[in-house]
Amino acid sequence: MNIRIVVALAAVLMACLPWTGMSAQTESNRKERRCISEGNSLYNDGRYRAAMAKYQEALKMNPNSAAGRYNLGLSQIRLGTNPSDTSQAAKDMLKEGLTQMELVSKMGSERPQLAARANYNLGNVAFDSEDYENALNFYKQSLRLNPDDASAKRNLRITQLKLQDKNKDKNKDKDQDKNQDQNKNQNKDQNQNKPQNQNQDQNQDNKQDKRQQPDINQQTADQILKAMENKENQTRARVNAGNQGDKSSGGNRSRKNW
Repeated sequence: MNIRIVVALAAVLMACLPWTGMSAQTESNRKERRCISEGNSLYNDGRYRAAMAKYQEALKMNPNSAAGRYNLGLSQIRLGTNPSDTSQAAKDMLKEGLTQMELVSKMGSERPQLAARANYNLGNVAFDSEDYENALNFYKQSLRLNPDDASAKRNLRITQLKLQDKNKDKNKDKDQDKNQDQNKNQNKDQNQNKPQNQNQDQNQDNKQDKRQQPDINQQTADQILKAMENKENQTRARVNAGNQGDKSSGGNRSRKNW
């Protein structure tokens, strides 16, 4: 799914060609038009830096040239997103290109078709940066200006799916964090109870130690039993003597059996 998305977007981005449509009313300067035309040829040949110079020349002649600004921004974005160039200069180039494209994207009332394409390109850059929220907004604005743009519709749908996946991942991460917090609390409670459990174990160990103490030897046991038997015999003798006295006197005392 991800590979297909990247390929589709890359193909769409490659389809973003320089703007060639010019109105005689807004682009009357013949030299300006020639610079833009020459810049477009260079752009199509992949010579983005040379094309950029031509568009800058056109803007010097006419600072209000929407086509010149759009094409300049497109060339700068190309140079700034070159995978083989990760320098700060490339990042600055991309930033400048996005600034130019944003200016054109706000020309909806004057140049709706060109503004739609500017929003579309801004959406592609945001998508490639995984800034799906902004990409979604750019595609929506592009479709407001040009509702029939099939590429913008497709990319809008792809972005919506990516956002759904992203939200699922966020919820999943939140659930994992919540479970980890619960586990931490459980471990904390267990640690709090640990001293008590240790004391219980120590008490059990003491009980086991008492049970495991050596028994009294047989000789000592016999002596104790003999003494108890002698004491019981003496007690019985006293009781019997008392009973005999009761019978001779006719007494009727209640007594307990031994």
